[in-house]
Amino acid sequence: MNIGEFCEAAGFVRATFDRKITGKNEFDREEICRIRDTLHLSDEDIRDIFFDKEVA
Repeated sequence: MNIGEFCEAAGFVRATFDRKITGKNEFDREEICRIRDTLHLSDEDIRDIFFDKEVA
């Protein structure tokens, strides 16, 4: 899956997703859940990706 396919599957506008990935905007809880569901991530994966000690 490429980034365009991911954005479509997860319901993101590409420009909005790009701003979030680059740190200009933060992901909200609903968006994190959409990412989890689209990529079939575990809760542990989500913690590691979005709530790492260095990030939070």
